[in-house]
Amino acid sequence: CMNVGKVTDEVFLQGLDVKLAKHAHFSSRKLSPTDKSLEFDRDFRIRHYAGDVAYSVVGFIDKNKDTLFQDFKRLLYNSSNPVLKGMWPEGKLRITEVTKRPLTAATLFKNSMILLVENLASKEPYYVRCI
Repeated sequence: CMNVGKVTDEVFLQGLDVKLAKHAHFSSRKLSPTDKSLEFDRDFRIRHYAGDVAYSVVGFIDKNKDTLFQDFKRLLYNSSNPVLKGMWPEGKLRITEVTKRPLTAATLFKNSMILLVENLASKEPYYVRCI
């Protein structure tokens, strides 16, 4: 929705200020000038269920820019047309190899449990009886 013209991190924050000015869970230095913990034209705060979290817009646009969705790349890579398939080699990558977001705690826990079960299954149990 903000891809028209030159969008910078500051323009993004200004857009948030305009759209969320009256939202009870959003604040920024522009909306709360006395809040010295937020830097002007750089930070904003969201009130989550677990507490307030301050975010910086520095690099926000670049980090979240994805000009072509991975699903679309995967679709083109799996095409029966060899020309299309050759144009999108990154379509063969798994989602975990191309995602910009860190893995969630649940995913890390699940992966850890899978490794633990695989490790336990590969072992031979021995029992020692004490008299």
